[in-house]
Amino acid sequence: MNLTMKARGNVIFIIIIILIASCASQRIQTTTSPEDAAVVLAAQIKPVLQKLSEIKSINVAIVPFSGPKGIPTNFGKKMAALLQKNLLSDKWMIIEREQLEKIMIEHKLVIAGLASEKEYVKASTIAGADFVIMGNTFYGKKAFINVKVINVSSLAVEGVAQVYIAFQE
Repeated sequence: MNLTMKARGNVIFIIIIILIASCASQRIQTTTSPEDAAVVLAAQIKPVLQKLSEIKSINVAIVPFSGPKGIPTNFGKKMAALLQKNLLSDKWMIIEREQLEKIMIEHKLVIAGLASEKEYVKASTIAGADFVIMGNTFYGKKAFINVKVINVSSLAVEGVAQVYIAFQE
């Protein structure tokens, strides 16, 4: 029994070392402008979209990024537009953001100020999107942007991209 507990302790120790090493190797890149951040995010997302589009052509909706309260912000809209510009491809179709907002206006969600991530996913489904790219922005000394590629059928996260922006003064 003493040997078993020692072996179990060794296994746990090895798992902890592997986890620490993997976290340390996944360093988040820092840029100095929203434009550069969009390039970095696109570089991380393109391989995910390429893999998803290998079997069939896919439709992708990019929704305005939310702030800490879960509601899209002006900065989030800018980041979504910049990301869209960097993700244009002939391998997948990007659904125009204005089309999503028209659907949401029909449902009176934008006017009422209820435009949440969940509502954008619903609008993306109505618009025929297979996948939705949504993000969150957080501010501190740096802006942190976290982006997810979500399968609208299963709601599974297919990929994640992250970047910091250290704004120059």
